[in-house]
Amino acid sequence: MDMRTAAETLAAGERFSAWDMADAGPDDLPELREIRRTGKPALRNAARALLFALGGPEALGEYDLALVRRLIRVRLLDDVPVPMRGCEFWYAIPTADQAAVLDAFGLSDAEPVTMSLGTEIWNQHYLGAPGHQRCARVYVSPALDGWTLVFGEPSDDQHPAGITDERSWSIEPREQYQAMLANEKAHREVRRARCVELSRRFGAAQLYFRSHGDSMTSWCIAEKGELVRLYDVSAPEESVGELTAENGYLLPHEDTPLPEGWADDIPHTEDPLDWQREFVRRYRRLKAELGIPDHCDADTIAEALSVHPAKIGPHTRVEGNGVIALTRCGREYGHPRTLLRRLTYLPAPEQPSIFGEDQT
Repeated sequence: MDMRTAAETLAAGERFSAWDMADAGPDDLPELREIRRTGKPALRNAARALLFALGGPEALGEYDLALVRRLIRVRLLDDVPVPMRGCEFWYAIPTADQAAVLDAFGLSDAEPVTMSLGTEIWNQHYLGAPGHQRCARVYVSPALDGWTLVFGEPSDDQHPAGITDERSWSIEPREQYQAMLANEKAHREVRRARCVELSRRFGAAQLYFRSHGDSMTSWCIAEKGELVRLYDVSAPEESVGELTAENGYLLPHEDTPLPEGWADDIPHTEDPLDWQREFVRRYRRLKAELGIPDHCDADTIAEALSVHPAKIGPHTRVEGNGVIALTRCGREYGHPRTLLRRLTYLPAPEQPSIFGEDQT
């Protein structure tokens, strides 16, 4: 797709994403700048979005960059926290010293953003071209009820020693699985060390992971240079310590102690949802009757100990403003592909689920 067609598609409101720009690059910037200079208003706005997507803030040019920065400054005056969904991985640091946080994570080239825009940019960090798309940029929140949240991590933590490239793995499934486990273990060790080091500098540090695609979850809590709690559902044998916030819950890897065969007599019908709905109703009813607690996860612990991104809102006390900043990978390889259709973000509506139906 050439850049004029891309701009026309975007201006028309048709489906278009960062994936559609996989083959685009620096050679396409002059054409976009020409469209930006001579096109009709809607096309010019689309060209500006594509310029940012391909080259980051520096690709916009002095005029457009000043325009965007001025607009952001105005919107920061009455910025309101927006609940963040899909934020799978984040650090929580008990400080409002954003400069110190940026330094601790090795971040630079910080650009102020509203919380809405920061969320929009972060939600696209996994889209677009391969390579360093996911590790080039980090979103750092303003201080939220005294906690600064960091979405992302330093380049060194994302590419630690001992990690093997997936392209080098054997085609044999068992060997692939072993390589994946080894990589995951290396990441756990690096992130645990990072959390402890941050706690030496800021008094405390917390790290949370909650996958929205499966049951993977973990949390790491450190205080004054000491590891207080480490839990990962994929490696419960490596757990360290325990938390009061976990009291009254089952840990994610623990089975729910229901009677054997409790779901065996649920009939199967032509509609598989019938079986699922009855399974959920019976599961909830038995849990209540037997007094079996719920499972906790990173969301549960974060809400209890610091700030859960999905629970921030107008009630949240805000100090300062958020920024997007580059990691070492970002400084070396440039901004990742980010297609901003607007400078605001609204969380996607909750999808209906059988788990939200009648619980009787």
